[in-house]
Amino acid sequence: MYKQVMLLGLLLEKPMYGQQIREVIENHHEMLANFIKKPTIYYQLERLAHDGYLEIRRESVEAPGPGAAHDDVALRERDVYYITEKGRQYFYSLLRDTISRYTPGLEDIDACLFFLRYLSPEEARALLEKRYQLVNSFRLSVVKQMEGLSSPDPAHLLVNDHKLTLLDAELNWLRRAIDHLCSSQRKQVEA
Repeated sequence: MYKQVMLLGLLLEKPMYGQQIREVIENHHEMLANFIKKPTIYYQLERLAHDGYLEIRRESVEAPGPGAAHDDVALRERDVYYITEKGRQYFYSLLRDTISRYTPGLEDIDACLFFLRYLSPEEARALLEKRYQLVNSFRLSVVKQMEGLSSPDPAHLLVNDHKLTLLDAELNWLRRAIDHLCSSQRKQVEA
């Protein structure tokens, strides 16, 4: 759903062609760029157009060339995507619904925790330590990204604050889980 919100929101700002949308996401919404790849963008755009939320117009626009000719900007034929009135209504519906809803659910790790006992305590602790390092590394990349923004707008600040809050909660939980495993190991050794 976030993919549709992102695409419709960008097209609400102005009509764009596919590669232009991708570049806006890469340059201004870096956190989402890894989750919305070029094939996904085109798939979602076609789906949104099929459902009547977008109109596609073939136009001559100033655009970079393909591949190695990317720096060669010239007039080129491109499919330009325009949001329709139905698309505007759908965007606002998605936006309101997503912001006001919370859907609890399990993550992959939640299912795995039920079976943690099948690993030795040492291996379980080592795997959780590895996860801790990965989460912490990602957290540091978000902080670095925020520091790299010359004048962050309120939307980027809000998104990054939300992401950091969730990452901090995950890091705190991991630390407690690792400490619990260490404590359980010590009790087994003492017994």
